[in-house]
Amino acid sequence: MSTSRVSESRVLGASIDRVWSLVRPVRIHASSLSPHSYVSTLLPSQVTFAFWSAVQKVEVEGGPVDAVGSVRVVYFKDGSVQKFRILELSDLEHYVTYEVFESDVPTLVLAAFHTIRLRKVTHDNSTFVDFSSEFASGPNTVAVIEDSKYKKIEALAV
Repeated sequence: MSTSRVSESRVLGASIDRVWSLVRPVRIHASSLSPHSYVSTLLPSQVTFAFWSAVQKVEVEGGPVDAVGSVRVVYFKDGSVQKFRILELSDLEHYVTYEVFESDVPTLVLAAFHTIRLRKVTHDNSTFVDFSSEFASGPNTVAVIEDSKYKKIEALAV
């Protein structure tokens, strides 16, 4: 089976620790954040995939919140629901890889793996963010790649 890849990237004017706190799959209670915090305005009670404006809320199921193998039920603002499984997670290298293994809207590919990787930009303490996906190639791959590209552009528009 061949695969196709799509990637979008941005440099964000925030430290890698700050960006990682928005990307890393953990639960943050808004009550512990200052009222002026950017994060506290994103989701009312917990933040996962907090950087992505299309996400309405996230619930965690299946194991510890921040462990490989744990599952996120992601509710999007358009009403769709998908389940993401964390496959890789590195605090040292600042990346997370997940797969979408269940979706209430039909998916056009057999498999999709997504990675969000951060790199520190040393000259100004900003962060390079790379959001990439690999898809099993099939008859609908071109449409899936185009859709994925625009979703990544939206997710990185912070």
